[in-house]
Amino acid sequence: ELKFLSDDSSKLKLIYGYSMGGLQAYEWSMRYPNDVKRIAVVCGASHCSEINEVFLLSLEAALLADSNWCDDFQKFMGHPVKGLRAFATIYAGWGVGMSYYTTKAYQNAGYKSANDFVQRSYLPAFENADANDLLAQIRTWKNANISLRESEKNFQRALQGIKANVLLMPCDTDRYFTIEASQHEAEVLTRRNTDDARVVTMFRPIQSTSGHRAGDPHRPELTAELDHIQTNVHELLLLE
Repeated sequence: ELKFLSDDSSKLKLIYGYSMGGLQAYEWSMRYPNDVKRIAVVCGASHCSEINEVFLLSLEAALLADSNWCDDFQKFMGHPVKGLRAFATIYAGWGVGMSYYTTKAYQNAGYKSANDFVQRSYLPAFENADANDLLAQIRTWKNANISLRESEKNFQRALQGIKANVLLMPCDTDRYFTIEASQHEAEVLTRRNTDDARVVTMFRPIQSTSGHRAGDPHRPELTAELDHIQTNVHELLLLE
């Protein structure tokens, strides 16, 4: 998810990116450093990490194992019901934090058990999805800014070239856009040498058992996560 906020100047006032949208917010702030005032990256990252790629490979393998996949045409020839069920079941183990299950936090959302949560939340969310679109999304995500992963020198040079104020809000239990990776990005961004001494890096983790879902707090049990995000985005917007 990617959102923009602009004003009367030639610069974008804010690029707000959740998940893959965070990858894009980083990309544009690196590619157009003089045209972006602020970015907010929520449960996202500057590039696809290795653990993120392993997660995506498991999703891709689940889809391609379905009998409706055609190697000759490189697309699904029918709706892959079994592949989508496998995809959704794998995602249920990654989309929330481990503590979401160990502390039975799913009960706060109205689910009786972990299995009930998977059956009534994740499986319906993907059962009617376009599998060809999901596959394209996986492959786009997997290749996001891959050069930054292959070279620490490239990574540091790219981030230190960002001139925008940056707000990073990882979730402390996110399993694929990890808080450790975001912390490293914050450390590199803090060392930026820019012409503007007012450039700021804000590192404001979301404390939640909901993992990656915490960055998309439209569910009623995620009001604390929503308040945290809104408060920090408002603070970011006050920076010149």
